[in-house]
Amino acid sequence: MKKILALIFLITSIGYSQILEPVKWSTSVKKISNLEYDVIINATIKPDYHLYALKVPEGGPLPTVFIFEDNDDYELVGNMTEPKGHTAFDPIFELNIKYFETAAVFKQRIKLKTKKALKITGEIEFMTCNDASCVTGYDDFEIAIK
Repeated sequence: MKKILALIFLITSIGYSQILEPVKWSTSVKKISNLEYDVIINATIKPDYHLYALKVPEGGPLPTVFIFEDNDDYELVGNMTEPKGHTAFDPIFELNIKYFETAAVFKQRIKLKTKKALKITGEIEFMTCNDASCVTGYDDFEIAIK
């Protein structure tokens, strides 16, 4: 029954996602070597909201997901990394869930397969919640490497 109530809570709060923007995203890049770079994606989170981690337990909220568009000019090296964050019991989902407050920095190492300038593009899917509602979100990113 509690999972049904949580689902109803999420569905009713989805309508607010067009109005509320509890997370602002920004990007940067750091050169590691001649061919390797760290793509850095920053989340600035409004007070009283939290952003969920890359991995959450089954039956929990939607995780934060970064989707890099396929491009023959680079490859991903390893997995996206995230900060330590907080893990706490969430009464809505009745699970211990990792989340971030105020800010979070995500990093993905890439290796270039070319020396020409390129743009790395992708999408971010995420969920944020406060004590009253949850908001699902979506954003695009584009990062130039010269």
